[in-house]
Amino acid sequence: MVDFINEPVSVEVRLRSDGTAQPLAFVWCGHYLQIISWGREQTKGQGKQSVHCYLVQTGGAETWELCQDTETAQWLLTRHWGRGDRAV
Repeated sequence: MVDFINEPVSVEVRLRSDGTAQPLAFVWCGHYLQIISWGREQTKGQGKQSVHCYLVQTGGAETWELCQDTETAQWLLTRHWGRGDRAV
């Protein structure tokens, strides 16, 4: 089951050689969650209303979707799939 969260989060990133961000960890509800694997990336929306989203996994095989607003650079934690749930 997927949980829709849509809350701002602090994200630790590494800048790739092409200038794009790769999320490494994030803080949510006072918990520091280190990212151990990365999946699909995609841009949703157009122009000032677009976000770049990343599917990531943290320990315990939990999958999350992190999205960065392309205009403001603000990060949002948008969705969470618990243990045993799969996101494609």
